[in-house]
Amino acid sequence: MKTTGRLSEKNFTLWITALSVVCFLAVLAPPASSAPWDVIPGAIQKGKSDAGAAPEKKAVGGGYATPMTFKNTARNFSYTIPAGWEKIQGEPDSESVQFKKVGASWGFTIHITQMLPSFPRKASVEASLKSDRERVQIKQLLEAKRRDDGDAKKKCGVIGWEIVEAPQKNGFQRIIWQAYDGENFYMNLMAHSTNEDFAAAQPTLREIMDSITFCK
Repeated sequence: MKTTGRLSEKNFTLWITALSVVCFLAVLAPPASSAPWDVIPGAIQKGKSDAGAAPEKKAVGGGYATPMTFKNTARNFSYTIPAGWEKIQGEPDSESVQFKKVGASWGFTIHITQMLPSFPRKASVEASLKSDRERVQIKQLLEAKRRDDGDAKKKCGVIGWEIVEAPQKNGFQRIIWQAYDGENFYMNLMAHSTNEDFAAAQPTLREIMDSITFCK
């Protein structure tokens, strides 16, 4: 079998298998009421300070008094959290953070993992999107689409795909954008709620997901 400097079929299969494990933990593991990443040891890393955000102003009863825009400076993206939400774990400028609407099941979670430099991100996105489009056909997902942003050849650009789940047996329904940047960092950006709350939550969850912007 010729490799000609590229991954062999066997090695590519191993990479995709490894990615499947990551995606299984990131996508299928149901978020707990306060800590969806508890299933991954060491996932919450506090580390860096919230360098790109305005001072947090809390409303009476908890939550932000106004919408808050945060920036992850290491990976060059920003996002906006609505008023009435709060940060419950992690830091916005670290590898993992979670926000939640006060008094509701609505949440937004970011988890970032560095892959090896040789990881075939383009092939991974194409294979994962193909698989998820088949999941739409069997009603496991409502939608699956390609979603890139910025210049994927640079540090600030990403390639990826986004799914919207159908109601799940684990009780949670999600909008999930999975992406890779030019340095092979894998990013899972997930807005979620319980199945029964999803119809009411979806416009707000979509607003958060659409606020995510790379390279600005």
